Amino acid sequence: MNDVTVLVNTSDGFADCWQPFFKLFSTFWPDCPYSIVLNTETLDYSFEGVELRTAKVGRGTTKRLSWSQCLARCLDGMDTPYVLYLQEDFFLEAPVRAELIETFLHVMREGRADVIRLMECGGSGPWRPTDDSRLWAVDQRAAYRIALQAALWRKATLRKQLRMHESAWQLEVFGSARARRSGGEIVLCAARDRFHGPGREIFPYRPTGVVKGRWERDIVVPLFAAHHIEIDYSKRGFYDASKAAGARAPLVRRVADRARSLF
Repeated sequence: MNDVTVLVNTSDGFADCWQPFFKLFSTFWPDCPYSIVLNTETLDYSFEGVELRTAKVGRGTTKRLSWSQCLARCLDGMDTPYVLYLQEDFFLEAPVRAELIETFLHVMREGRADVIRLMECGGSGPWRPTDDSRLWAVDQRAAYRIALQAALWRKATLRKQLRMHESAWQLEVFGSARARRSGGEIVLCAARDRFHGPGREIFPYRPTGVVKGRWERDIVVPLFAAHHIEIDYSKRGFYDASKAAGARAPLVRRVADRARSLF
């Protein structure tokens, strides 16, 4: 059934991630049955052996679009009701469990979910069990009720979450606050007791290969070396968590306070 699009959300500034992403995608999901869209701003891109199209959502605009505007334009240009949302630094490390993705899509087609998250990080709960042992429900109170890790989305649900001025990070923070109030969507995730950890993931990657615009050394260096992917790491540099932690804390507090005041 051709009702799903694999959306690889990106921007032109991350073009250096596209070759390793699709090299690993084609290695670990060579028979992906779904159409694939790379959400670029103005650039074209192709990768041998992978049938994909570039969205080029910024063509014809007089100023650069916001992150949400780019995503909204891409979604509006799709003709499938479901989206497998990915980002350009979700670098696969092992084969995709495609049969489970199709099983979860069936759950969505039956109207039993609006979102099914394939990668559930530890701080994204709380959760509660469902009648299906493979799926947990993301609690209405969850800090990240809206999250941007790999997930199956009803396209209309994802589109509804977007506010044209927001960044990806703002969508997760402020969008989660909105979703906690509205409660209109059914958000499920792959059960962590079954699908979390090496060798158990459905879409196996480590969140994420790029952090704050820099390579995550422990993830990408051994992975790329193992698959003979050559990258000039000096252009982007490596993320240093020790330097980022001190600068980030006041900003996190300000954003949290702002979210509480708005919602």
